[in-house]
Amino acid sequence: MAQKTAQHELAKRRVFVFLAVFFFTAMLLDAFSELDVLSHSVDDFGIALIALIVIVYFAVSWKRTEIKELMTQNNVVFVLFAIALILQVYGLFVEAGTNDFGDDIPVLLGLIITLANRFT
Repeated sequence: MAQKTAQHELAKRRVFVFLAVFFFTAMLLDAFSELDVLSHSVDDFGIALIALIVIVYFAVSWKRTEIKELMTQNNVVFVLFAIALILQVYGLFVEAGTNDFGDDIPVLLGLIITLANRFT
């Protein structure tokens, strides 16, 4: 049982890392495209910054592979991505009715799926 739990937590960590790298690159590129209106790019820069924090956090703590440490890592990343979800909801309200609104729904769904990774 303990071995299966460690493997499961490692798999969650790999998914979090993959999604953090994706969100970092995608949101950074999107933030620069929306830079003409600063309030429209705040959520994108914020999510990119949170994704960068997640990447650095995992890079620093990559050697920790005990179950308790893995669960703590996944919980910390869950909270960071929950903050990113709050930023994205802010972006929904700020960008509603403008041309910059197109990226918000897919990112919102991606963040919800990312948070669901914690409970799998």
